[in-house]
Amino acid sequence: MGKTSIFSPEQQAGNLSSKVVAALERLSATFRVLLWNEAKQHGLSPIQVQLLIFLLYYPEEKRTVTHLAHYFNMTKATISDAIKSLESKQLLTRKVTEGDSRSHSLHLSREGKAMARKVERFAVPMLDVVSQLTEDKQSALLESLLQLIYQLNQAEVITPQTMCQNCRFYSQKNGGHYCNLVKSPLKAGDLRVDCPEFRFPSTEELE
Repeated sequence: MGKTSIFSPEQQAGNLSSKVVAALERLSATFRVLLWNEAKQHGLSPIQVQLLIFLLYYPEEKRTVTHLAHYFNMTKATISDAIKSLESKQLLTRKVTEGDSRSHSLHLSREGKAMARKVERFAVPMLDVVSQLTEDKQSALLESLLQLIYQLNQAEVITPQTMCQNCRFYSQKNGGHYCNLVKSPLKAGDLRVDCPEFRFPSTEELE
């Protein structure tokens, strides 16, 4: 990077990209603090909180150690340790996959679901602030953030996310976003961070 420093206030002043990255780092730190404070209240670790929330909302086929490791950009060993701890707290159970005794899906217990609904509130302060922005500003912000995530995916900094720009159904038409699944243009605010209809690109042509 030469003499450019992301975290030097003096050098940030003359480098817009550095200021953007520094601002994103502050937001990341805010999420860490909110998540950690919530986790401590319930005797959990931050990743355990994230796992509980994921298991509350995602379908069974995605509730596996392999998928969770990919989704959270962590090793299977780290995810497995967190799951064992949640099991010991009787917040989740394992279900053997039919036809494959070596594979299993994860299921929240009644207590686990109740806990997940409590801890998911950690992000409410962020939501309250974002909600104060106009709809146009929220849409523009979403579009910019998704583009950043997409570029990080392309650079292999993080694993590919199941968002519009990574999907086989996504394309750009007339300078805008377009979904070939629903055959309709997408406004910036329509873009999804995590789409249930997501499909990774393949060599097959869309029908």
